[in-house]
Amino acid sequence: MTSNPRRGKREISRGNDHPWRRAIILMVLAVIMVLAAVVVVLYSRWVQRPELPSADQPTLESGAPVQDDSMDPVQPKVGGERKSQDFYTILVFGPDETSGDTDVMMLVSYDVTNQSATVMSFPRDTLINSSGQSVAAKMLNGVYKRHGGGEDGVQALKAEVSELVGFVPDYYVEIDWSIIGKMVEAIGGVWFDIPYHLDYDDPYQDLYIHFEPGYQYLNGEDAMKVMRWRHNNTWSEYADEGDGSDIGRIEMRNDFLKAVLSQTLQLKNITKIGELAELFGENVKSDLTIENLFWFGSQAVLGGLRVEDVNFVTMPFRSVGNSGVYYYRVYPDQAPLLELINQSLNPFVDEVTLDELDLISVSADGNTLSSSTGVLADPTAGRR
Repeated sequence: MTSNPRRGKREISRGNDHPWRRAIILMVLAVIMVLAAVVVVLYSRWVQRPELPSADQPTLESGAPVQDDSMDPVQPKVGGERKSQDFYTILVFGPDETSGDTDVMMLVSYDVTNQSATVMSFPRDTLINSSGQSVAAKMLNGVYKRHGGGEDGVQALKAEVSELVGFVPDYYVEIDWSIIGKMVEAIGGVWFDIPYHLDYDDPYQDLYIHFEPGYQYLNGEDAMKVMRWRHNNTWSEYADEGDGSDIGRIEMRNDFLKAVLSQTLQLKNITKIGELAELFGENVKSDLTIENLFWFGSQAVLGGLRVEDVNFVTMPFRSVGNSGVYYYRVYPDQAPLLELINQSLNPFVDEVTLDELDLISVSADGNTLSSSTGVLADPTAGRR
């Protein structure tokens, strides 16, 4: 039986290919391993899970001011076992450059385990149980400034917010709101459906805001104008578009933040982690580290959080009419607020009860206050 020379050559040739194929495979695997190692190093450098306070750990710093010296806050607050392993609450606010008041205040509850989040905005004119004699001293947006800002102001604001929701936020993030425009610029702009004409001029601040309604591309400068819009010029043909109220601004701002969030939570933006880290470092003060903040971001992007999973709401409230001492102020609508807290904001298994809250109410004539605790820090506010 004679051998087939062609067959032998084919077998020899095939046999000689094996080492090269193995070498190529090993080279590819080595590159993958190197890349994986780089990713691990970068991930551990840029992303770190924040520790949650233990069940018996106080969440307000010892000795920090709480509300006013004349009144003890309602205690205890709800705590203990969490609804899921990674359920965080964060107070987000930003002082106004001119007044120092925190006209933007939001409580974020993020259930990382189940990839759902709620962002509740507090109206700036929300009345609180304060011993201050003026109306301005009884508004939530002045707490940070009245306690001197900085760490004391933060702790006072966290304590005051705990009176409204029944638990102390785990962390805080104090934002220079110019970061929104810078973030929009970093992600290459944002598309947003402007609900009505924005027509506002303020020469003193060199601020000129003019947008047609409709779905349109906004760069960073445009984004800041949308965030800073308050109402239309009184002489404008569009003066009646948008009610110009704090609530109306909150609603448009929430819709805009949804658009920014939706377009930021894209895998392509993971490559911009260095640029975003620099922005956060320059424009954010927090008891969370930059690595902690990026852990939240990585969990949102890689965990599949969609904008539909983030519920933007305004604190349920009732408003005072255009008469009385407290005209045009707002105060918590107790039953809907308590329901929202326990359904979406409270991270703990135990439910918040009304006994753990200190909620102000205003009389029908807008002149006197009362508290759900039965005690006013300023007794004269109930006797006008």
